[in-house]
Amino acid sequence: MGPGIWKVQMWLEKMFAGDDVPEFELNASNITLLYNLMKCNEQADKDTQVLVEDYQLKAEEYNIEARRCEGVLKKMNLSIASLSQAGVISLRVIANLALILQVRDTTDTSFLLAMRHLEDEIYKVEEARIKEERNLQTLIDKIKVAMVKQSHLKKAMEVLEQKAACQQPETEKRTKDIHFIRSKAKEYKDKIKQMQTTLHTLKVDPSIYHHSLVKSSKELEKLQEELSPLQVKLQTYSSLPPKSVQPERLDRKATDLNFLNRYTCIYPSSSRGAIESNMATKCFYEFMSALSWF
Repeated sequence: MGPGIWKVQMWLEKMFAGDDVPEFELNASNITLLYNLMKCNEQADKDTQVLVEDYQLKAEEYNIEARRCEGVLKKMNLSIASLSQAGVISLRVIANLALILQVRDTTDTSFLLAMRHLEDEIYKVEEARIKEERNLQTLIDKIKVAMVKQSHLKKAMEVLEQKAACQQPETEKRTKDIHFIRSKAKEYKDKIKQMQTTLHTLKVDPSIYHHSLVKSSKELEKLQEELSPLQVKLQTYSSLPPKSVQPERLDRKATDLNFLNRYTCIYPSSSRGAIESNMATKCFYEFMSALSWF
């Protein structure tokens, strides 16, 4: 704890002025706290002593000025008792004014300087008041705008609440529909995964999948479009006497073409599959080969 404990002990004895110092626990924390308190108290005592000395100096100056004024009055054969009541009141007013303006003496210069300082303070206060009034007016305008917006928002809220009350049954229905659709979507996803697993397990030929059948159907439609002008051409050639070279082959290819047309009419386009497409392609090219004999 060091020598600080002796300083604290002396300070406590000085503060209690001969009375018994209350007991306290001697530890580093308490000693540090009391030491800091002692330092603050000593600094406050020094500041107070400076103020006391300043007041004593001013009192001495006032006494000197009073004696000087008293000497001047004596030389002029004037005294406070010889002054009229109005004169006494005027002196008191001057003294009170000097105290209010906090001047050192009652000379004209001191009063003028004090009045000038007071006018500056009044001007600053007036500027601050004008600034505060402007700020207040700005705040009032903002409050008015905010109140108008609040009124509009309140009306809009009432309208929305009415609409919400009217649309609540429909909203509840849509919510139920959404839950139902989500559950069905999850169910369908599970079924798709299950079916995909089954197809993978059975090692199904990808050519019978839907997208493959659709692709084959489009190819078949394209071939049928190409066969249409050839059928017209065939009918034209059918009216002519055929060559003696392979007439049976031409008849057989015409029979295959008729079979292809009947097969196309019997089965729907989405289920004919890759076999039909290959057959149509084969028949088409063989038919073109047969026509080359003419």
